[in-house]
Amino acid sequence: MTRRAARPATPSRRGLTRFLRRPVLRRWLAAVLAATTVGGSLHLVLGRPQPGEVPAVVAVRTLPVGATLTARDTQLRHVPPDVLPEGHLAEPPAEGSSLAVPLQAGEVLTAADLRTSSLLAGLDDVVAVYLPVADAAVAGATLAGDRIDVHSPVDGSTVASEALVLRAGAGEEPGLWVAVDERTASELAAARGADPLGAALLVAVRAGDTGG
Repeated sequence: MTRRAARPATPSRRGLTRFLRRPVLRRWLAAVLAATTVGGSLHLVLGRPQPGEVPAVVAVRTLPVGATLTARDTQLRHVPPDVLPEGHLAEPPAEGSSLAVPLQAGEVLTAADLRTSSLLAGLDDVVAVYLPVADAAVAGATLAGDRIDVHSPVDGSTVASEALVLRAGAGEEPGLWVAVDERTASELAAARGADPLGAALLVAVRAGDTGG
C-alpha cells in the first residue's frame, strides 16, 4: 500500500498574524506597498480597495528621524488588516507632525512613529501630559479625540475636566497622553504625588457631542 506524504503543517491564522507584525515583516510590507506607489498598471490594480481591507497611512518616500510631515509625504492606502502593525494610523497625521523614527517608502505609519510633541500640532496654549491609568480596559476603550475627566485617587475630586485625549496605550503599563493647560498639568502632578501609594489617577470618559 502506498502511503501519502503528510502535508506540511500550516500556521494558524493567529500565528500568522503575530508573525506578520514582527519588525522584519513590517519592512517586507513596506517594500510591497512602495512598489504600488509608483505610476502604471500595477498601481491601478493593487491600489483599488479589496473587500475586508482597511485604510492605512503609508510613507511615499524614505523619511529620516525628525522629518516634518507634509501632505506630500504620505498616502492613504487600503491594506489587509492582518498585516498591519499595531497602532497604525487610519488618517493622515496633522501637517507639521514630526517623526520619532526613520521610515522607508511604503512603510505604514503608527502612532508610536510620531514624536509626542507632534500630538499638539494645531493646539494652542496646552502641553501633553502622560496619565497612567489603573485599568488596561479603560485605556483600551479610550480613543484619541475623546474628552475625559480626571479624578484624584485619594478623595475622588476632579483634577482635570474635559481633557483632550491625544493617544491611548493599553499595554503592560496602560496610560493616556492628554492635552491640558500648564496649570492643570501642575495640578495633575500634585494629585498623583499626594497619594503615598502612587496609585494611578481615575479617568471618566465624557459622552461625545450627539448634535442634539
